[in-house]
Amino acid sequence: MLSCVLLLLILLLRRLKQPYFIAYIASGLLLGPKVLNIIHSPEVVSELGEIGIVLLMFSIGAHIDLRNLSKNFYKPLLIAFVQVALSFLFMYCIGKQVGWNINTIVLISFIISLSSSAIVFQYLARTREIKSQLGIITCGVLLMQDILVVPMILTLNFMSGSNASMQDLVKVCVGGILILLFLRAAITKKLFRIPMRREIIADHDLQVFIGFCICFGMAWISSWFGLSHAFGAFAAGIIIGRDKATRWLEKSFIPFRVFFMAFFFLAVGLQLDIRFFVENMDTIIMVTVSVLLINSLINSLLFKLTGNNWRDSIYGGALLSQIGEFSFMLATLGASLGLVTSYTYQITLAVITFTMLLTTIWLTIIQQLIYRLPIARNMRI
Repeated sequence: MLSCVLLLLILLLRRLKQPYFIAYIASGLLLGPKVLNIIHSPEVVSELGEIGIVLLMFSIGAHIDLRNLSKNFYKPLLIAFVQVALSFLFMYCIGKQVGWNINTIVLISFIISLSSSAIVFQYLARTREIKSQLGIITCGVLLMQDILVVPMILTLNFMSGSNASMQDLVKVCVGGILILLFLRAAITKKLFRIPMRREIIADHDLQVFIGFCICFGMAWISSWFGLSHAFGAFAAGIIIGRDKATRWLEKSFIPFRVFFMAFFFLAVGLQLDIRFFVENMDTIIMVTVSVLLINSLINSLLFKLTGNNWRDSIYGGALLSQIGEFSFMLATLGASLGLVTSYTYQITLAVITFTMLLTTIWLTIIQQLIYRLPIARNMRI
């Protein structure tokens, strides 16, 4: 049933020239407990989706031009940090007007400051912009955001009263430093080389399992230190990408990445309550449009302040305008810690999903504006 629904929706979206992740989310919505009730184990689907994120980050790490990224390292770092600060400022002003407490304000500001690595990386890869100057900076910002998820989680636990132990804090710091040092040594001194290259190139089965061991091994190490699985997988991808003998990994991993990424977006659809969405449609649409506008504005200004031209800055702001997959994790954590009400949690889930669904449309609108409006044409681009 799942395969049939996915296939029909994908064929429809192919005709409409829309990204396939919309079909995955729609399938989760239709087959979930709130509509047809065919999928009874959303938690299993969610776990399979996490594998998709790990494989995606591994693939991106293998392809990204780290030399160019390292030359402009301060730009993504500055954009990511200032973005969180400005998001908090916006949410503080709004929250005080609607009566939110400080815990809710902090949580929502964290949530809207994270963009979707899955959507943006795939979009840049499809448009062949991932190795452009703008693409490199955008990827860098996304990676900085993924790293910032760890201190965000610690902050939420601290606010709820369930403080992380000093041992956990030390573990996270030590893990992050060790992985960064290992990456630097592996890149500059080429410490890592896969043995038996000729045998591996001729054996497809061996290729797949070696790739899985490296990818999920680094993901597990990263997780053990309290960092995200995605960060470890990205680090593994960078190490692999430095060895020309590992180019076979890309083709070997494509089917697995597509399969498991479908489960990630399927899990997003499973969390949605269609009845709640219909009853609160006005609020959800208003908040969604506000988030897209606020994120686009913040990121466009930050891209411009870091030396990009106006066209690239506005385009980069639009690329990072949606709310990301790690925001689901923060929203769920916030709800479990009692930082938000059930109503706010459901609104948040709906808005996150809606910003994802509107990403392609929003990018199309922004591209039309920056190329056609007289004001945009007169900008120094």
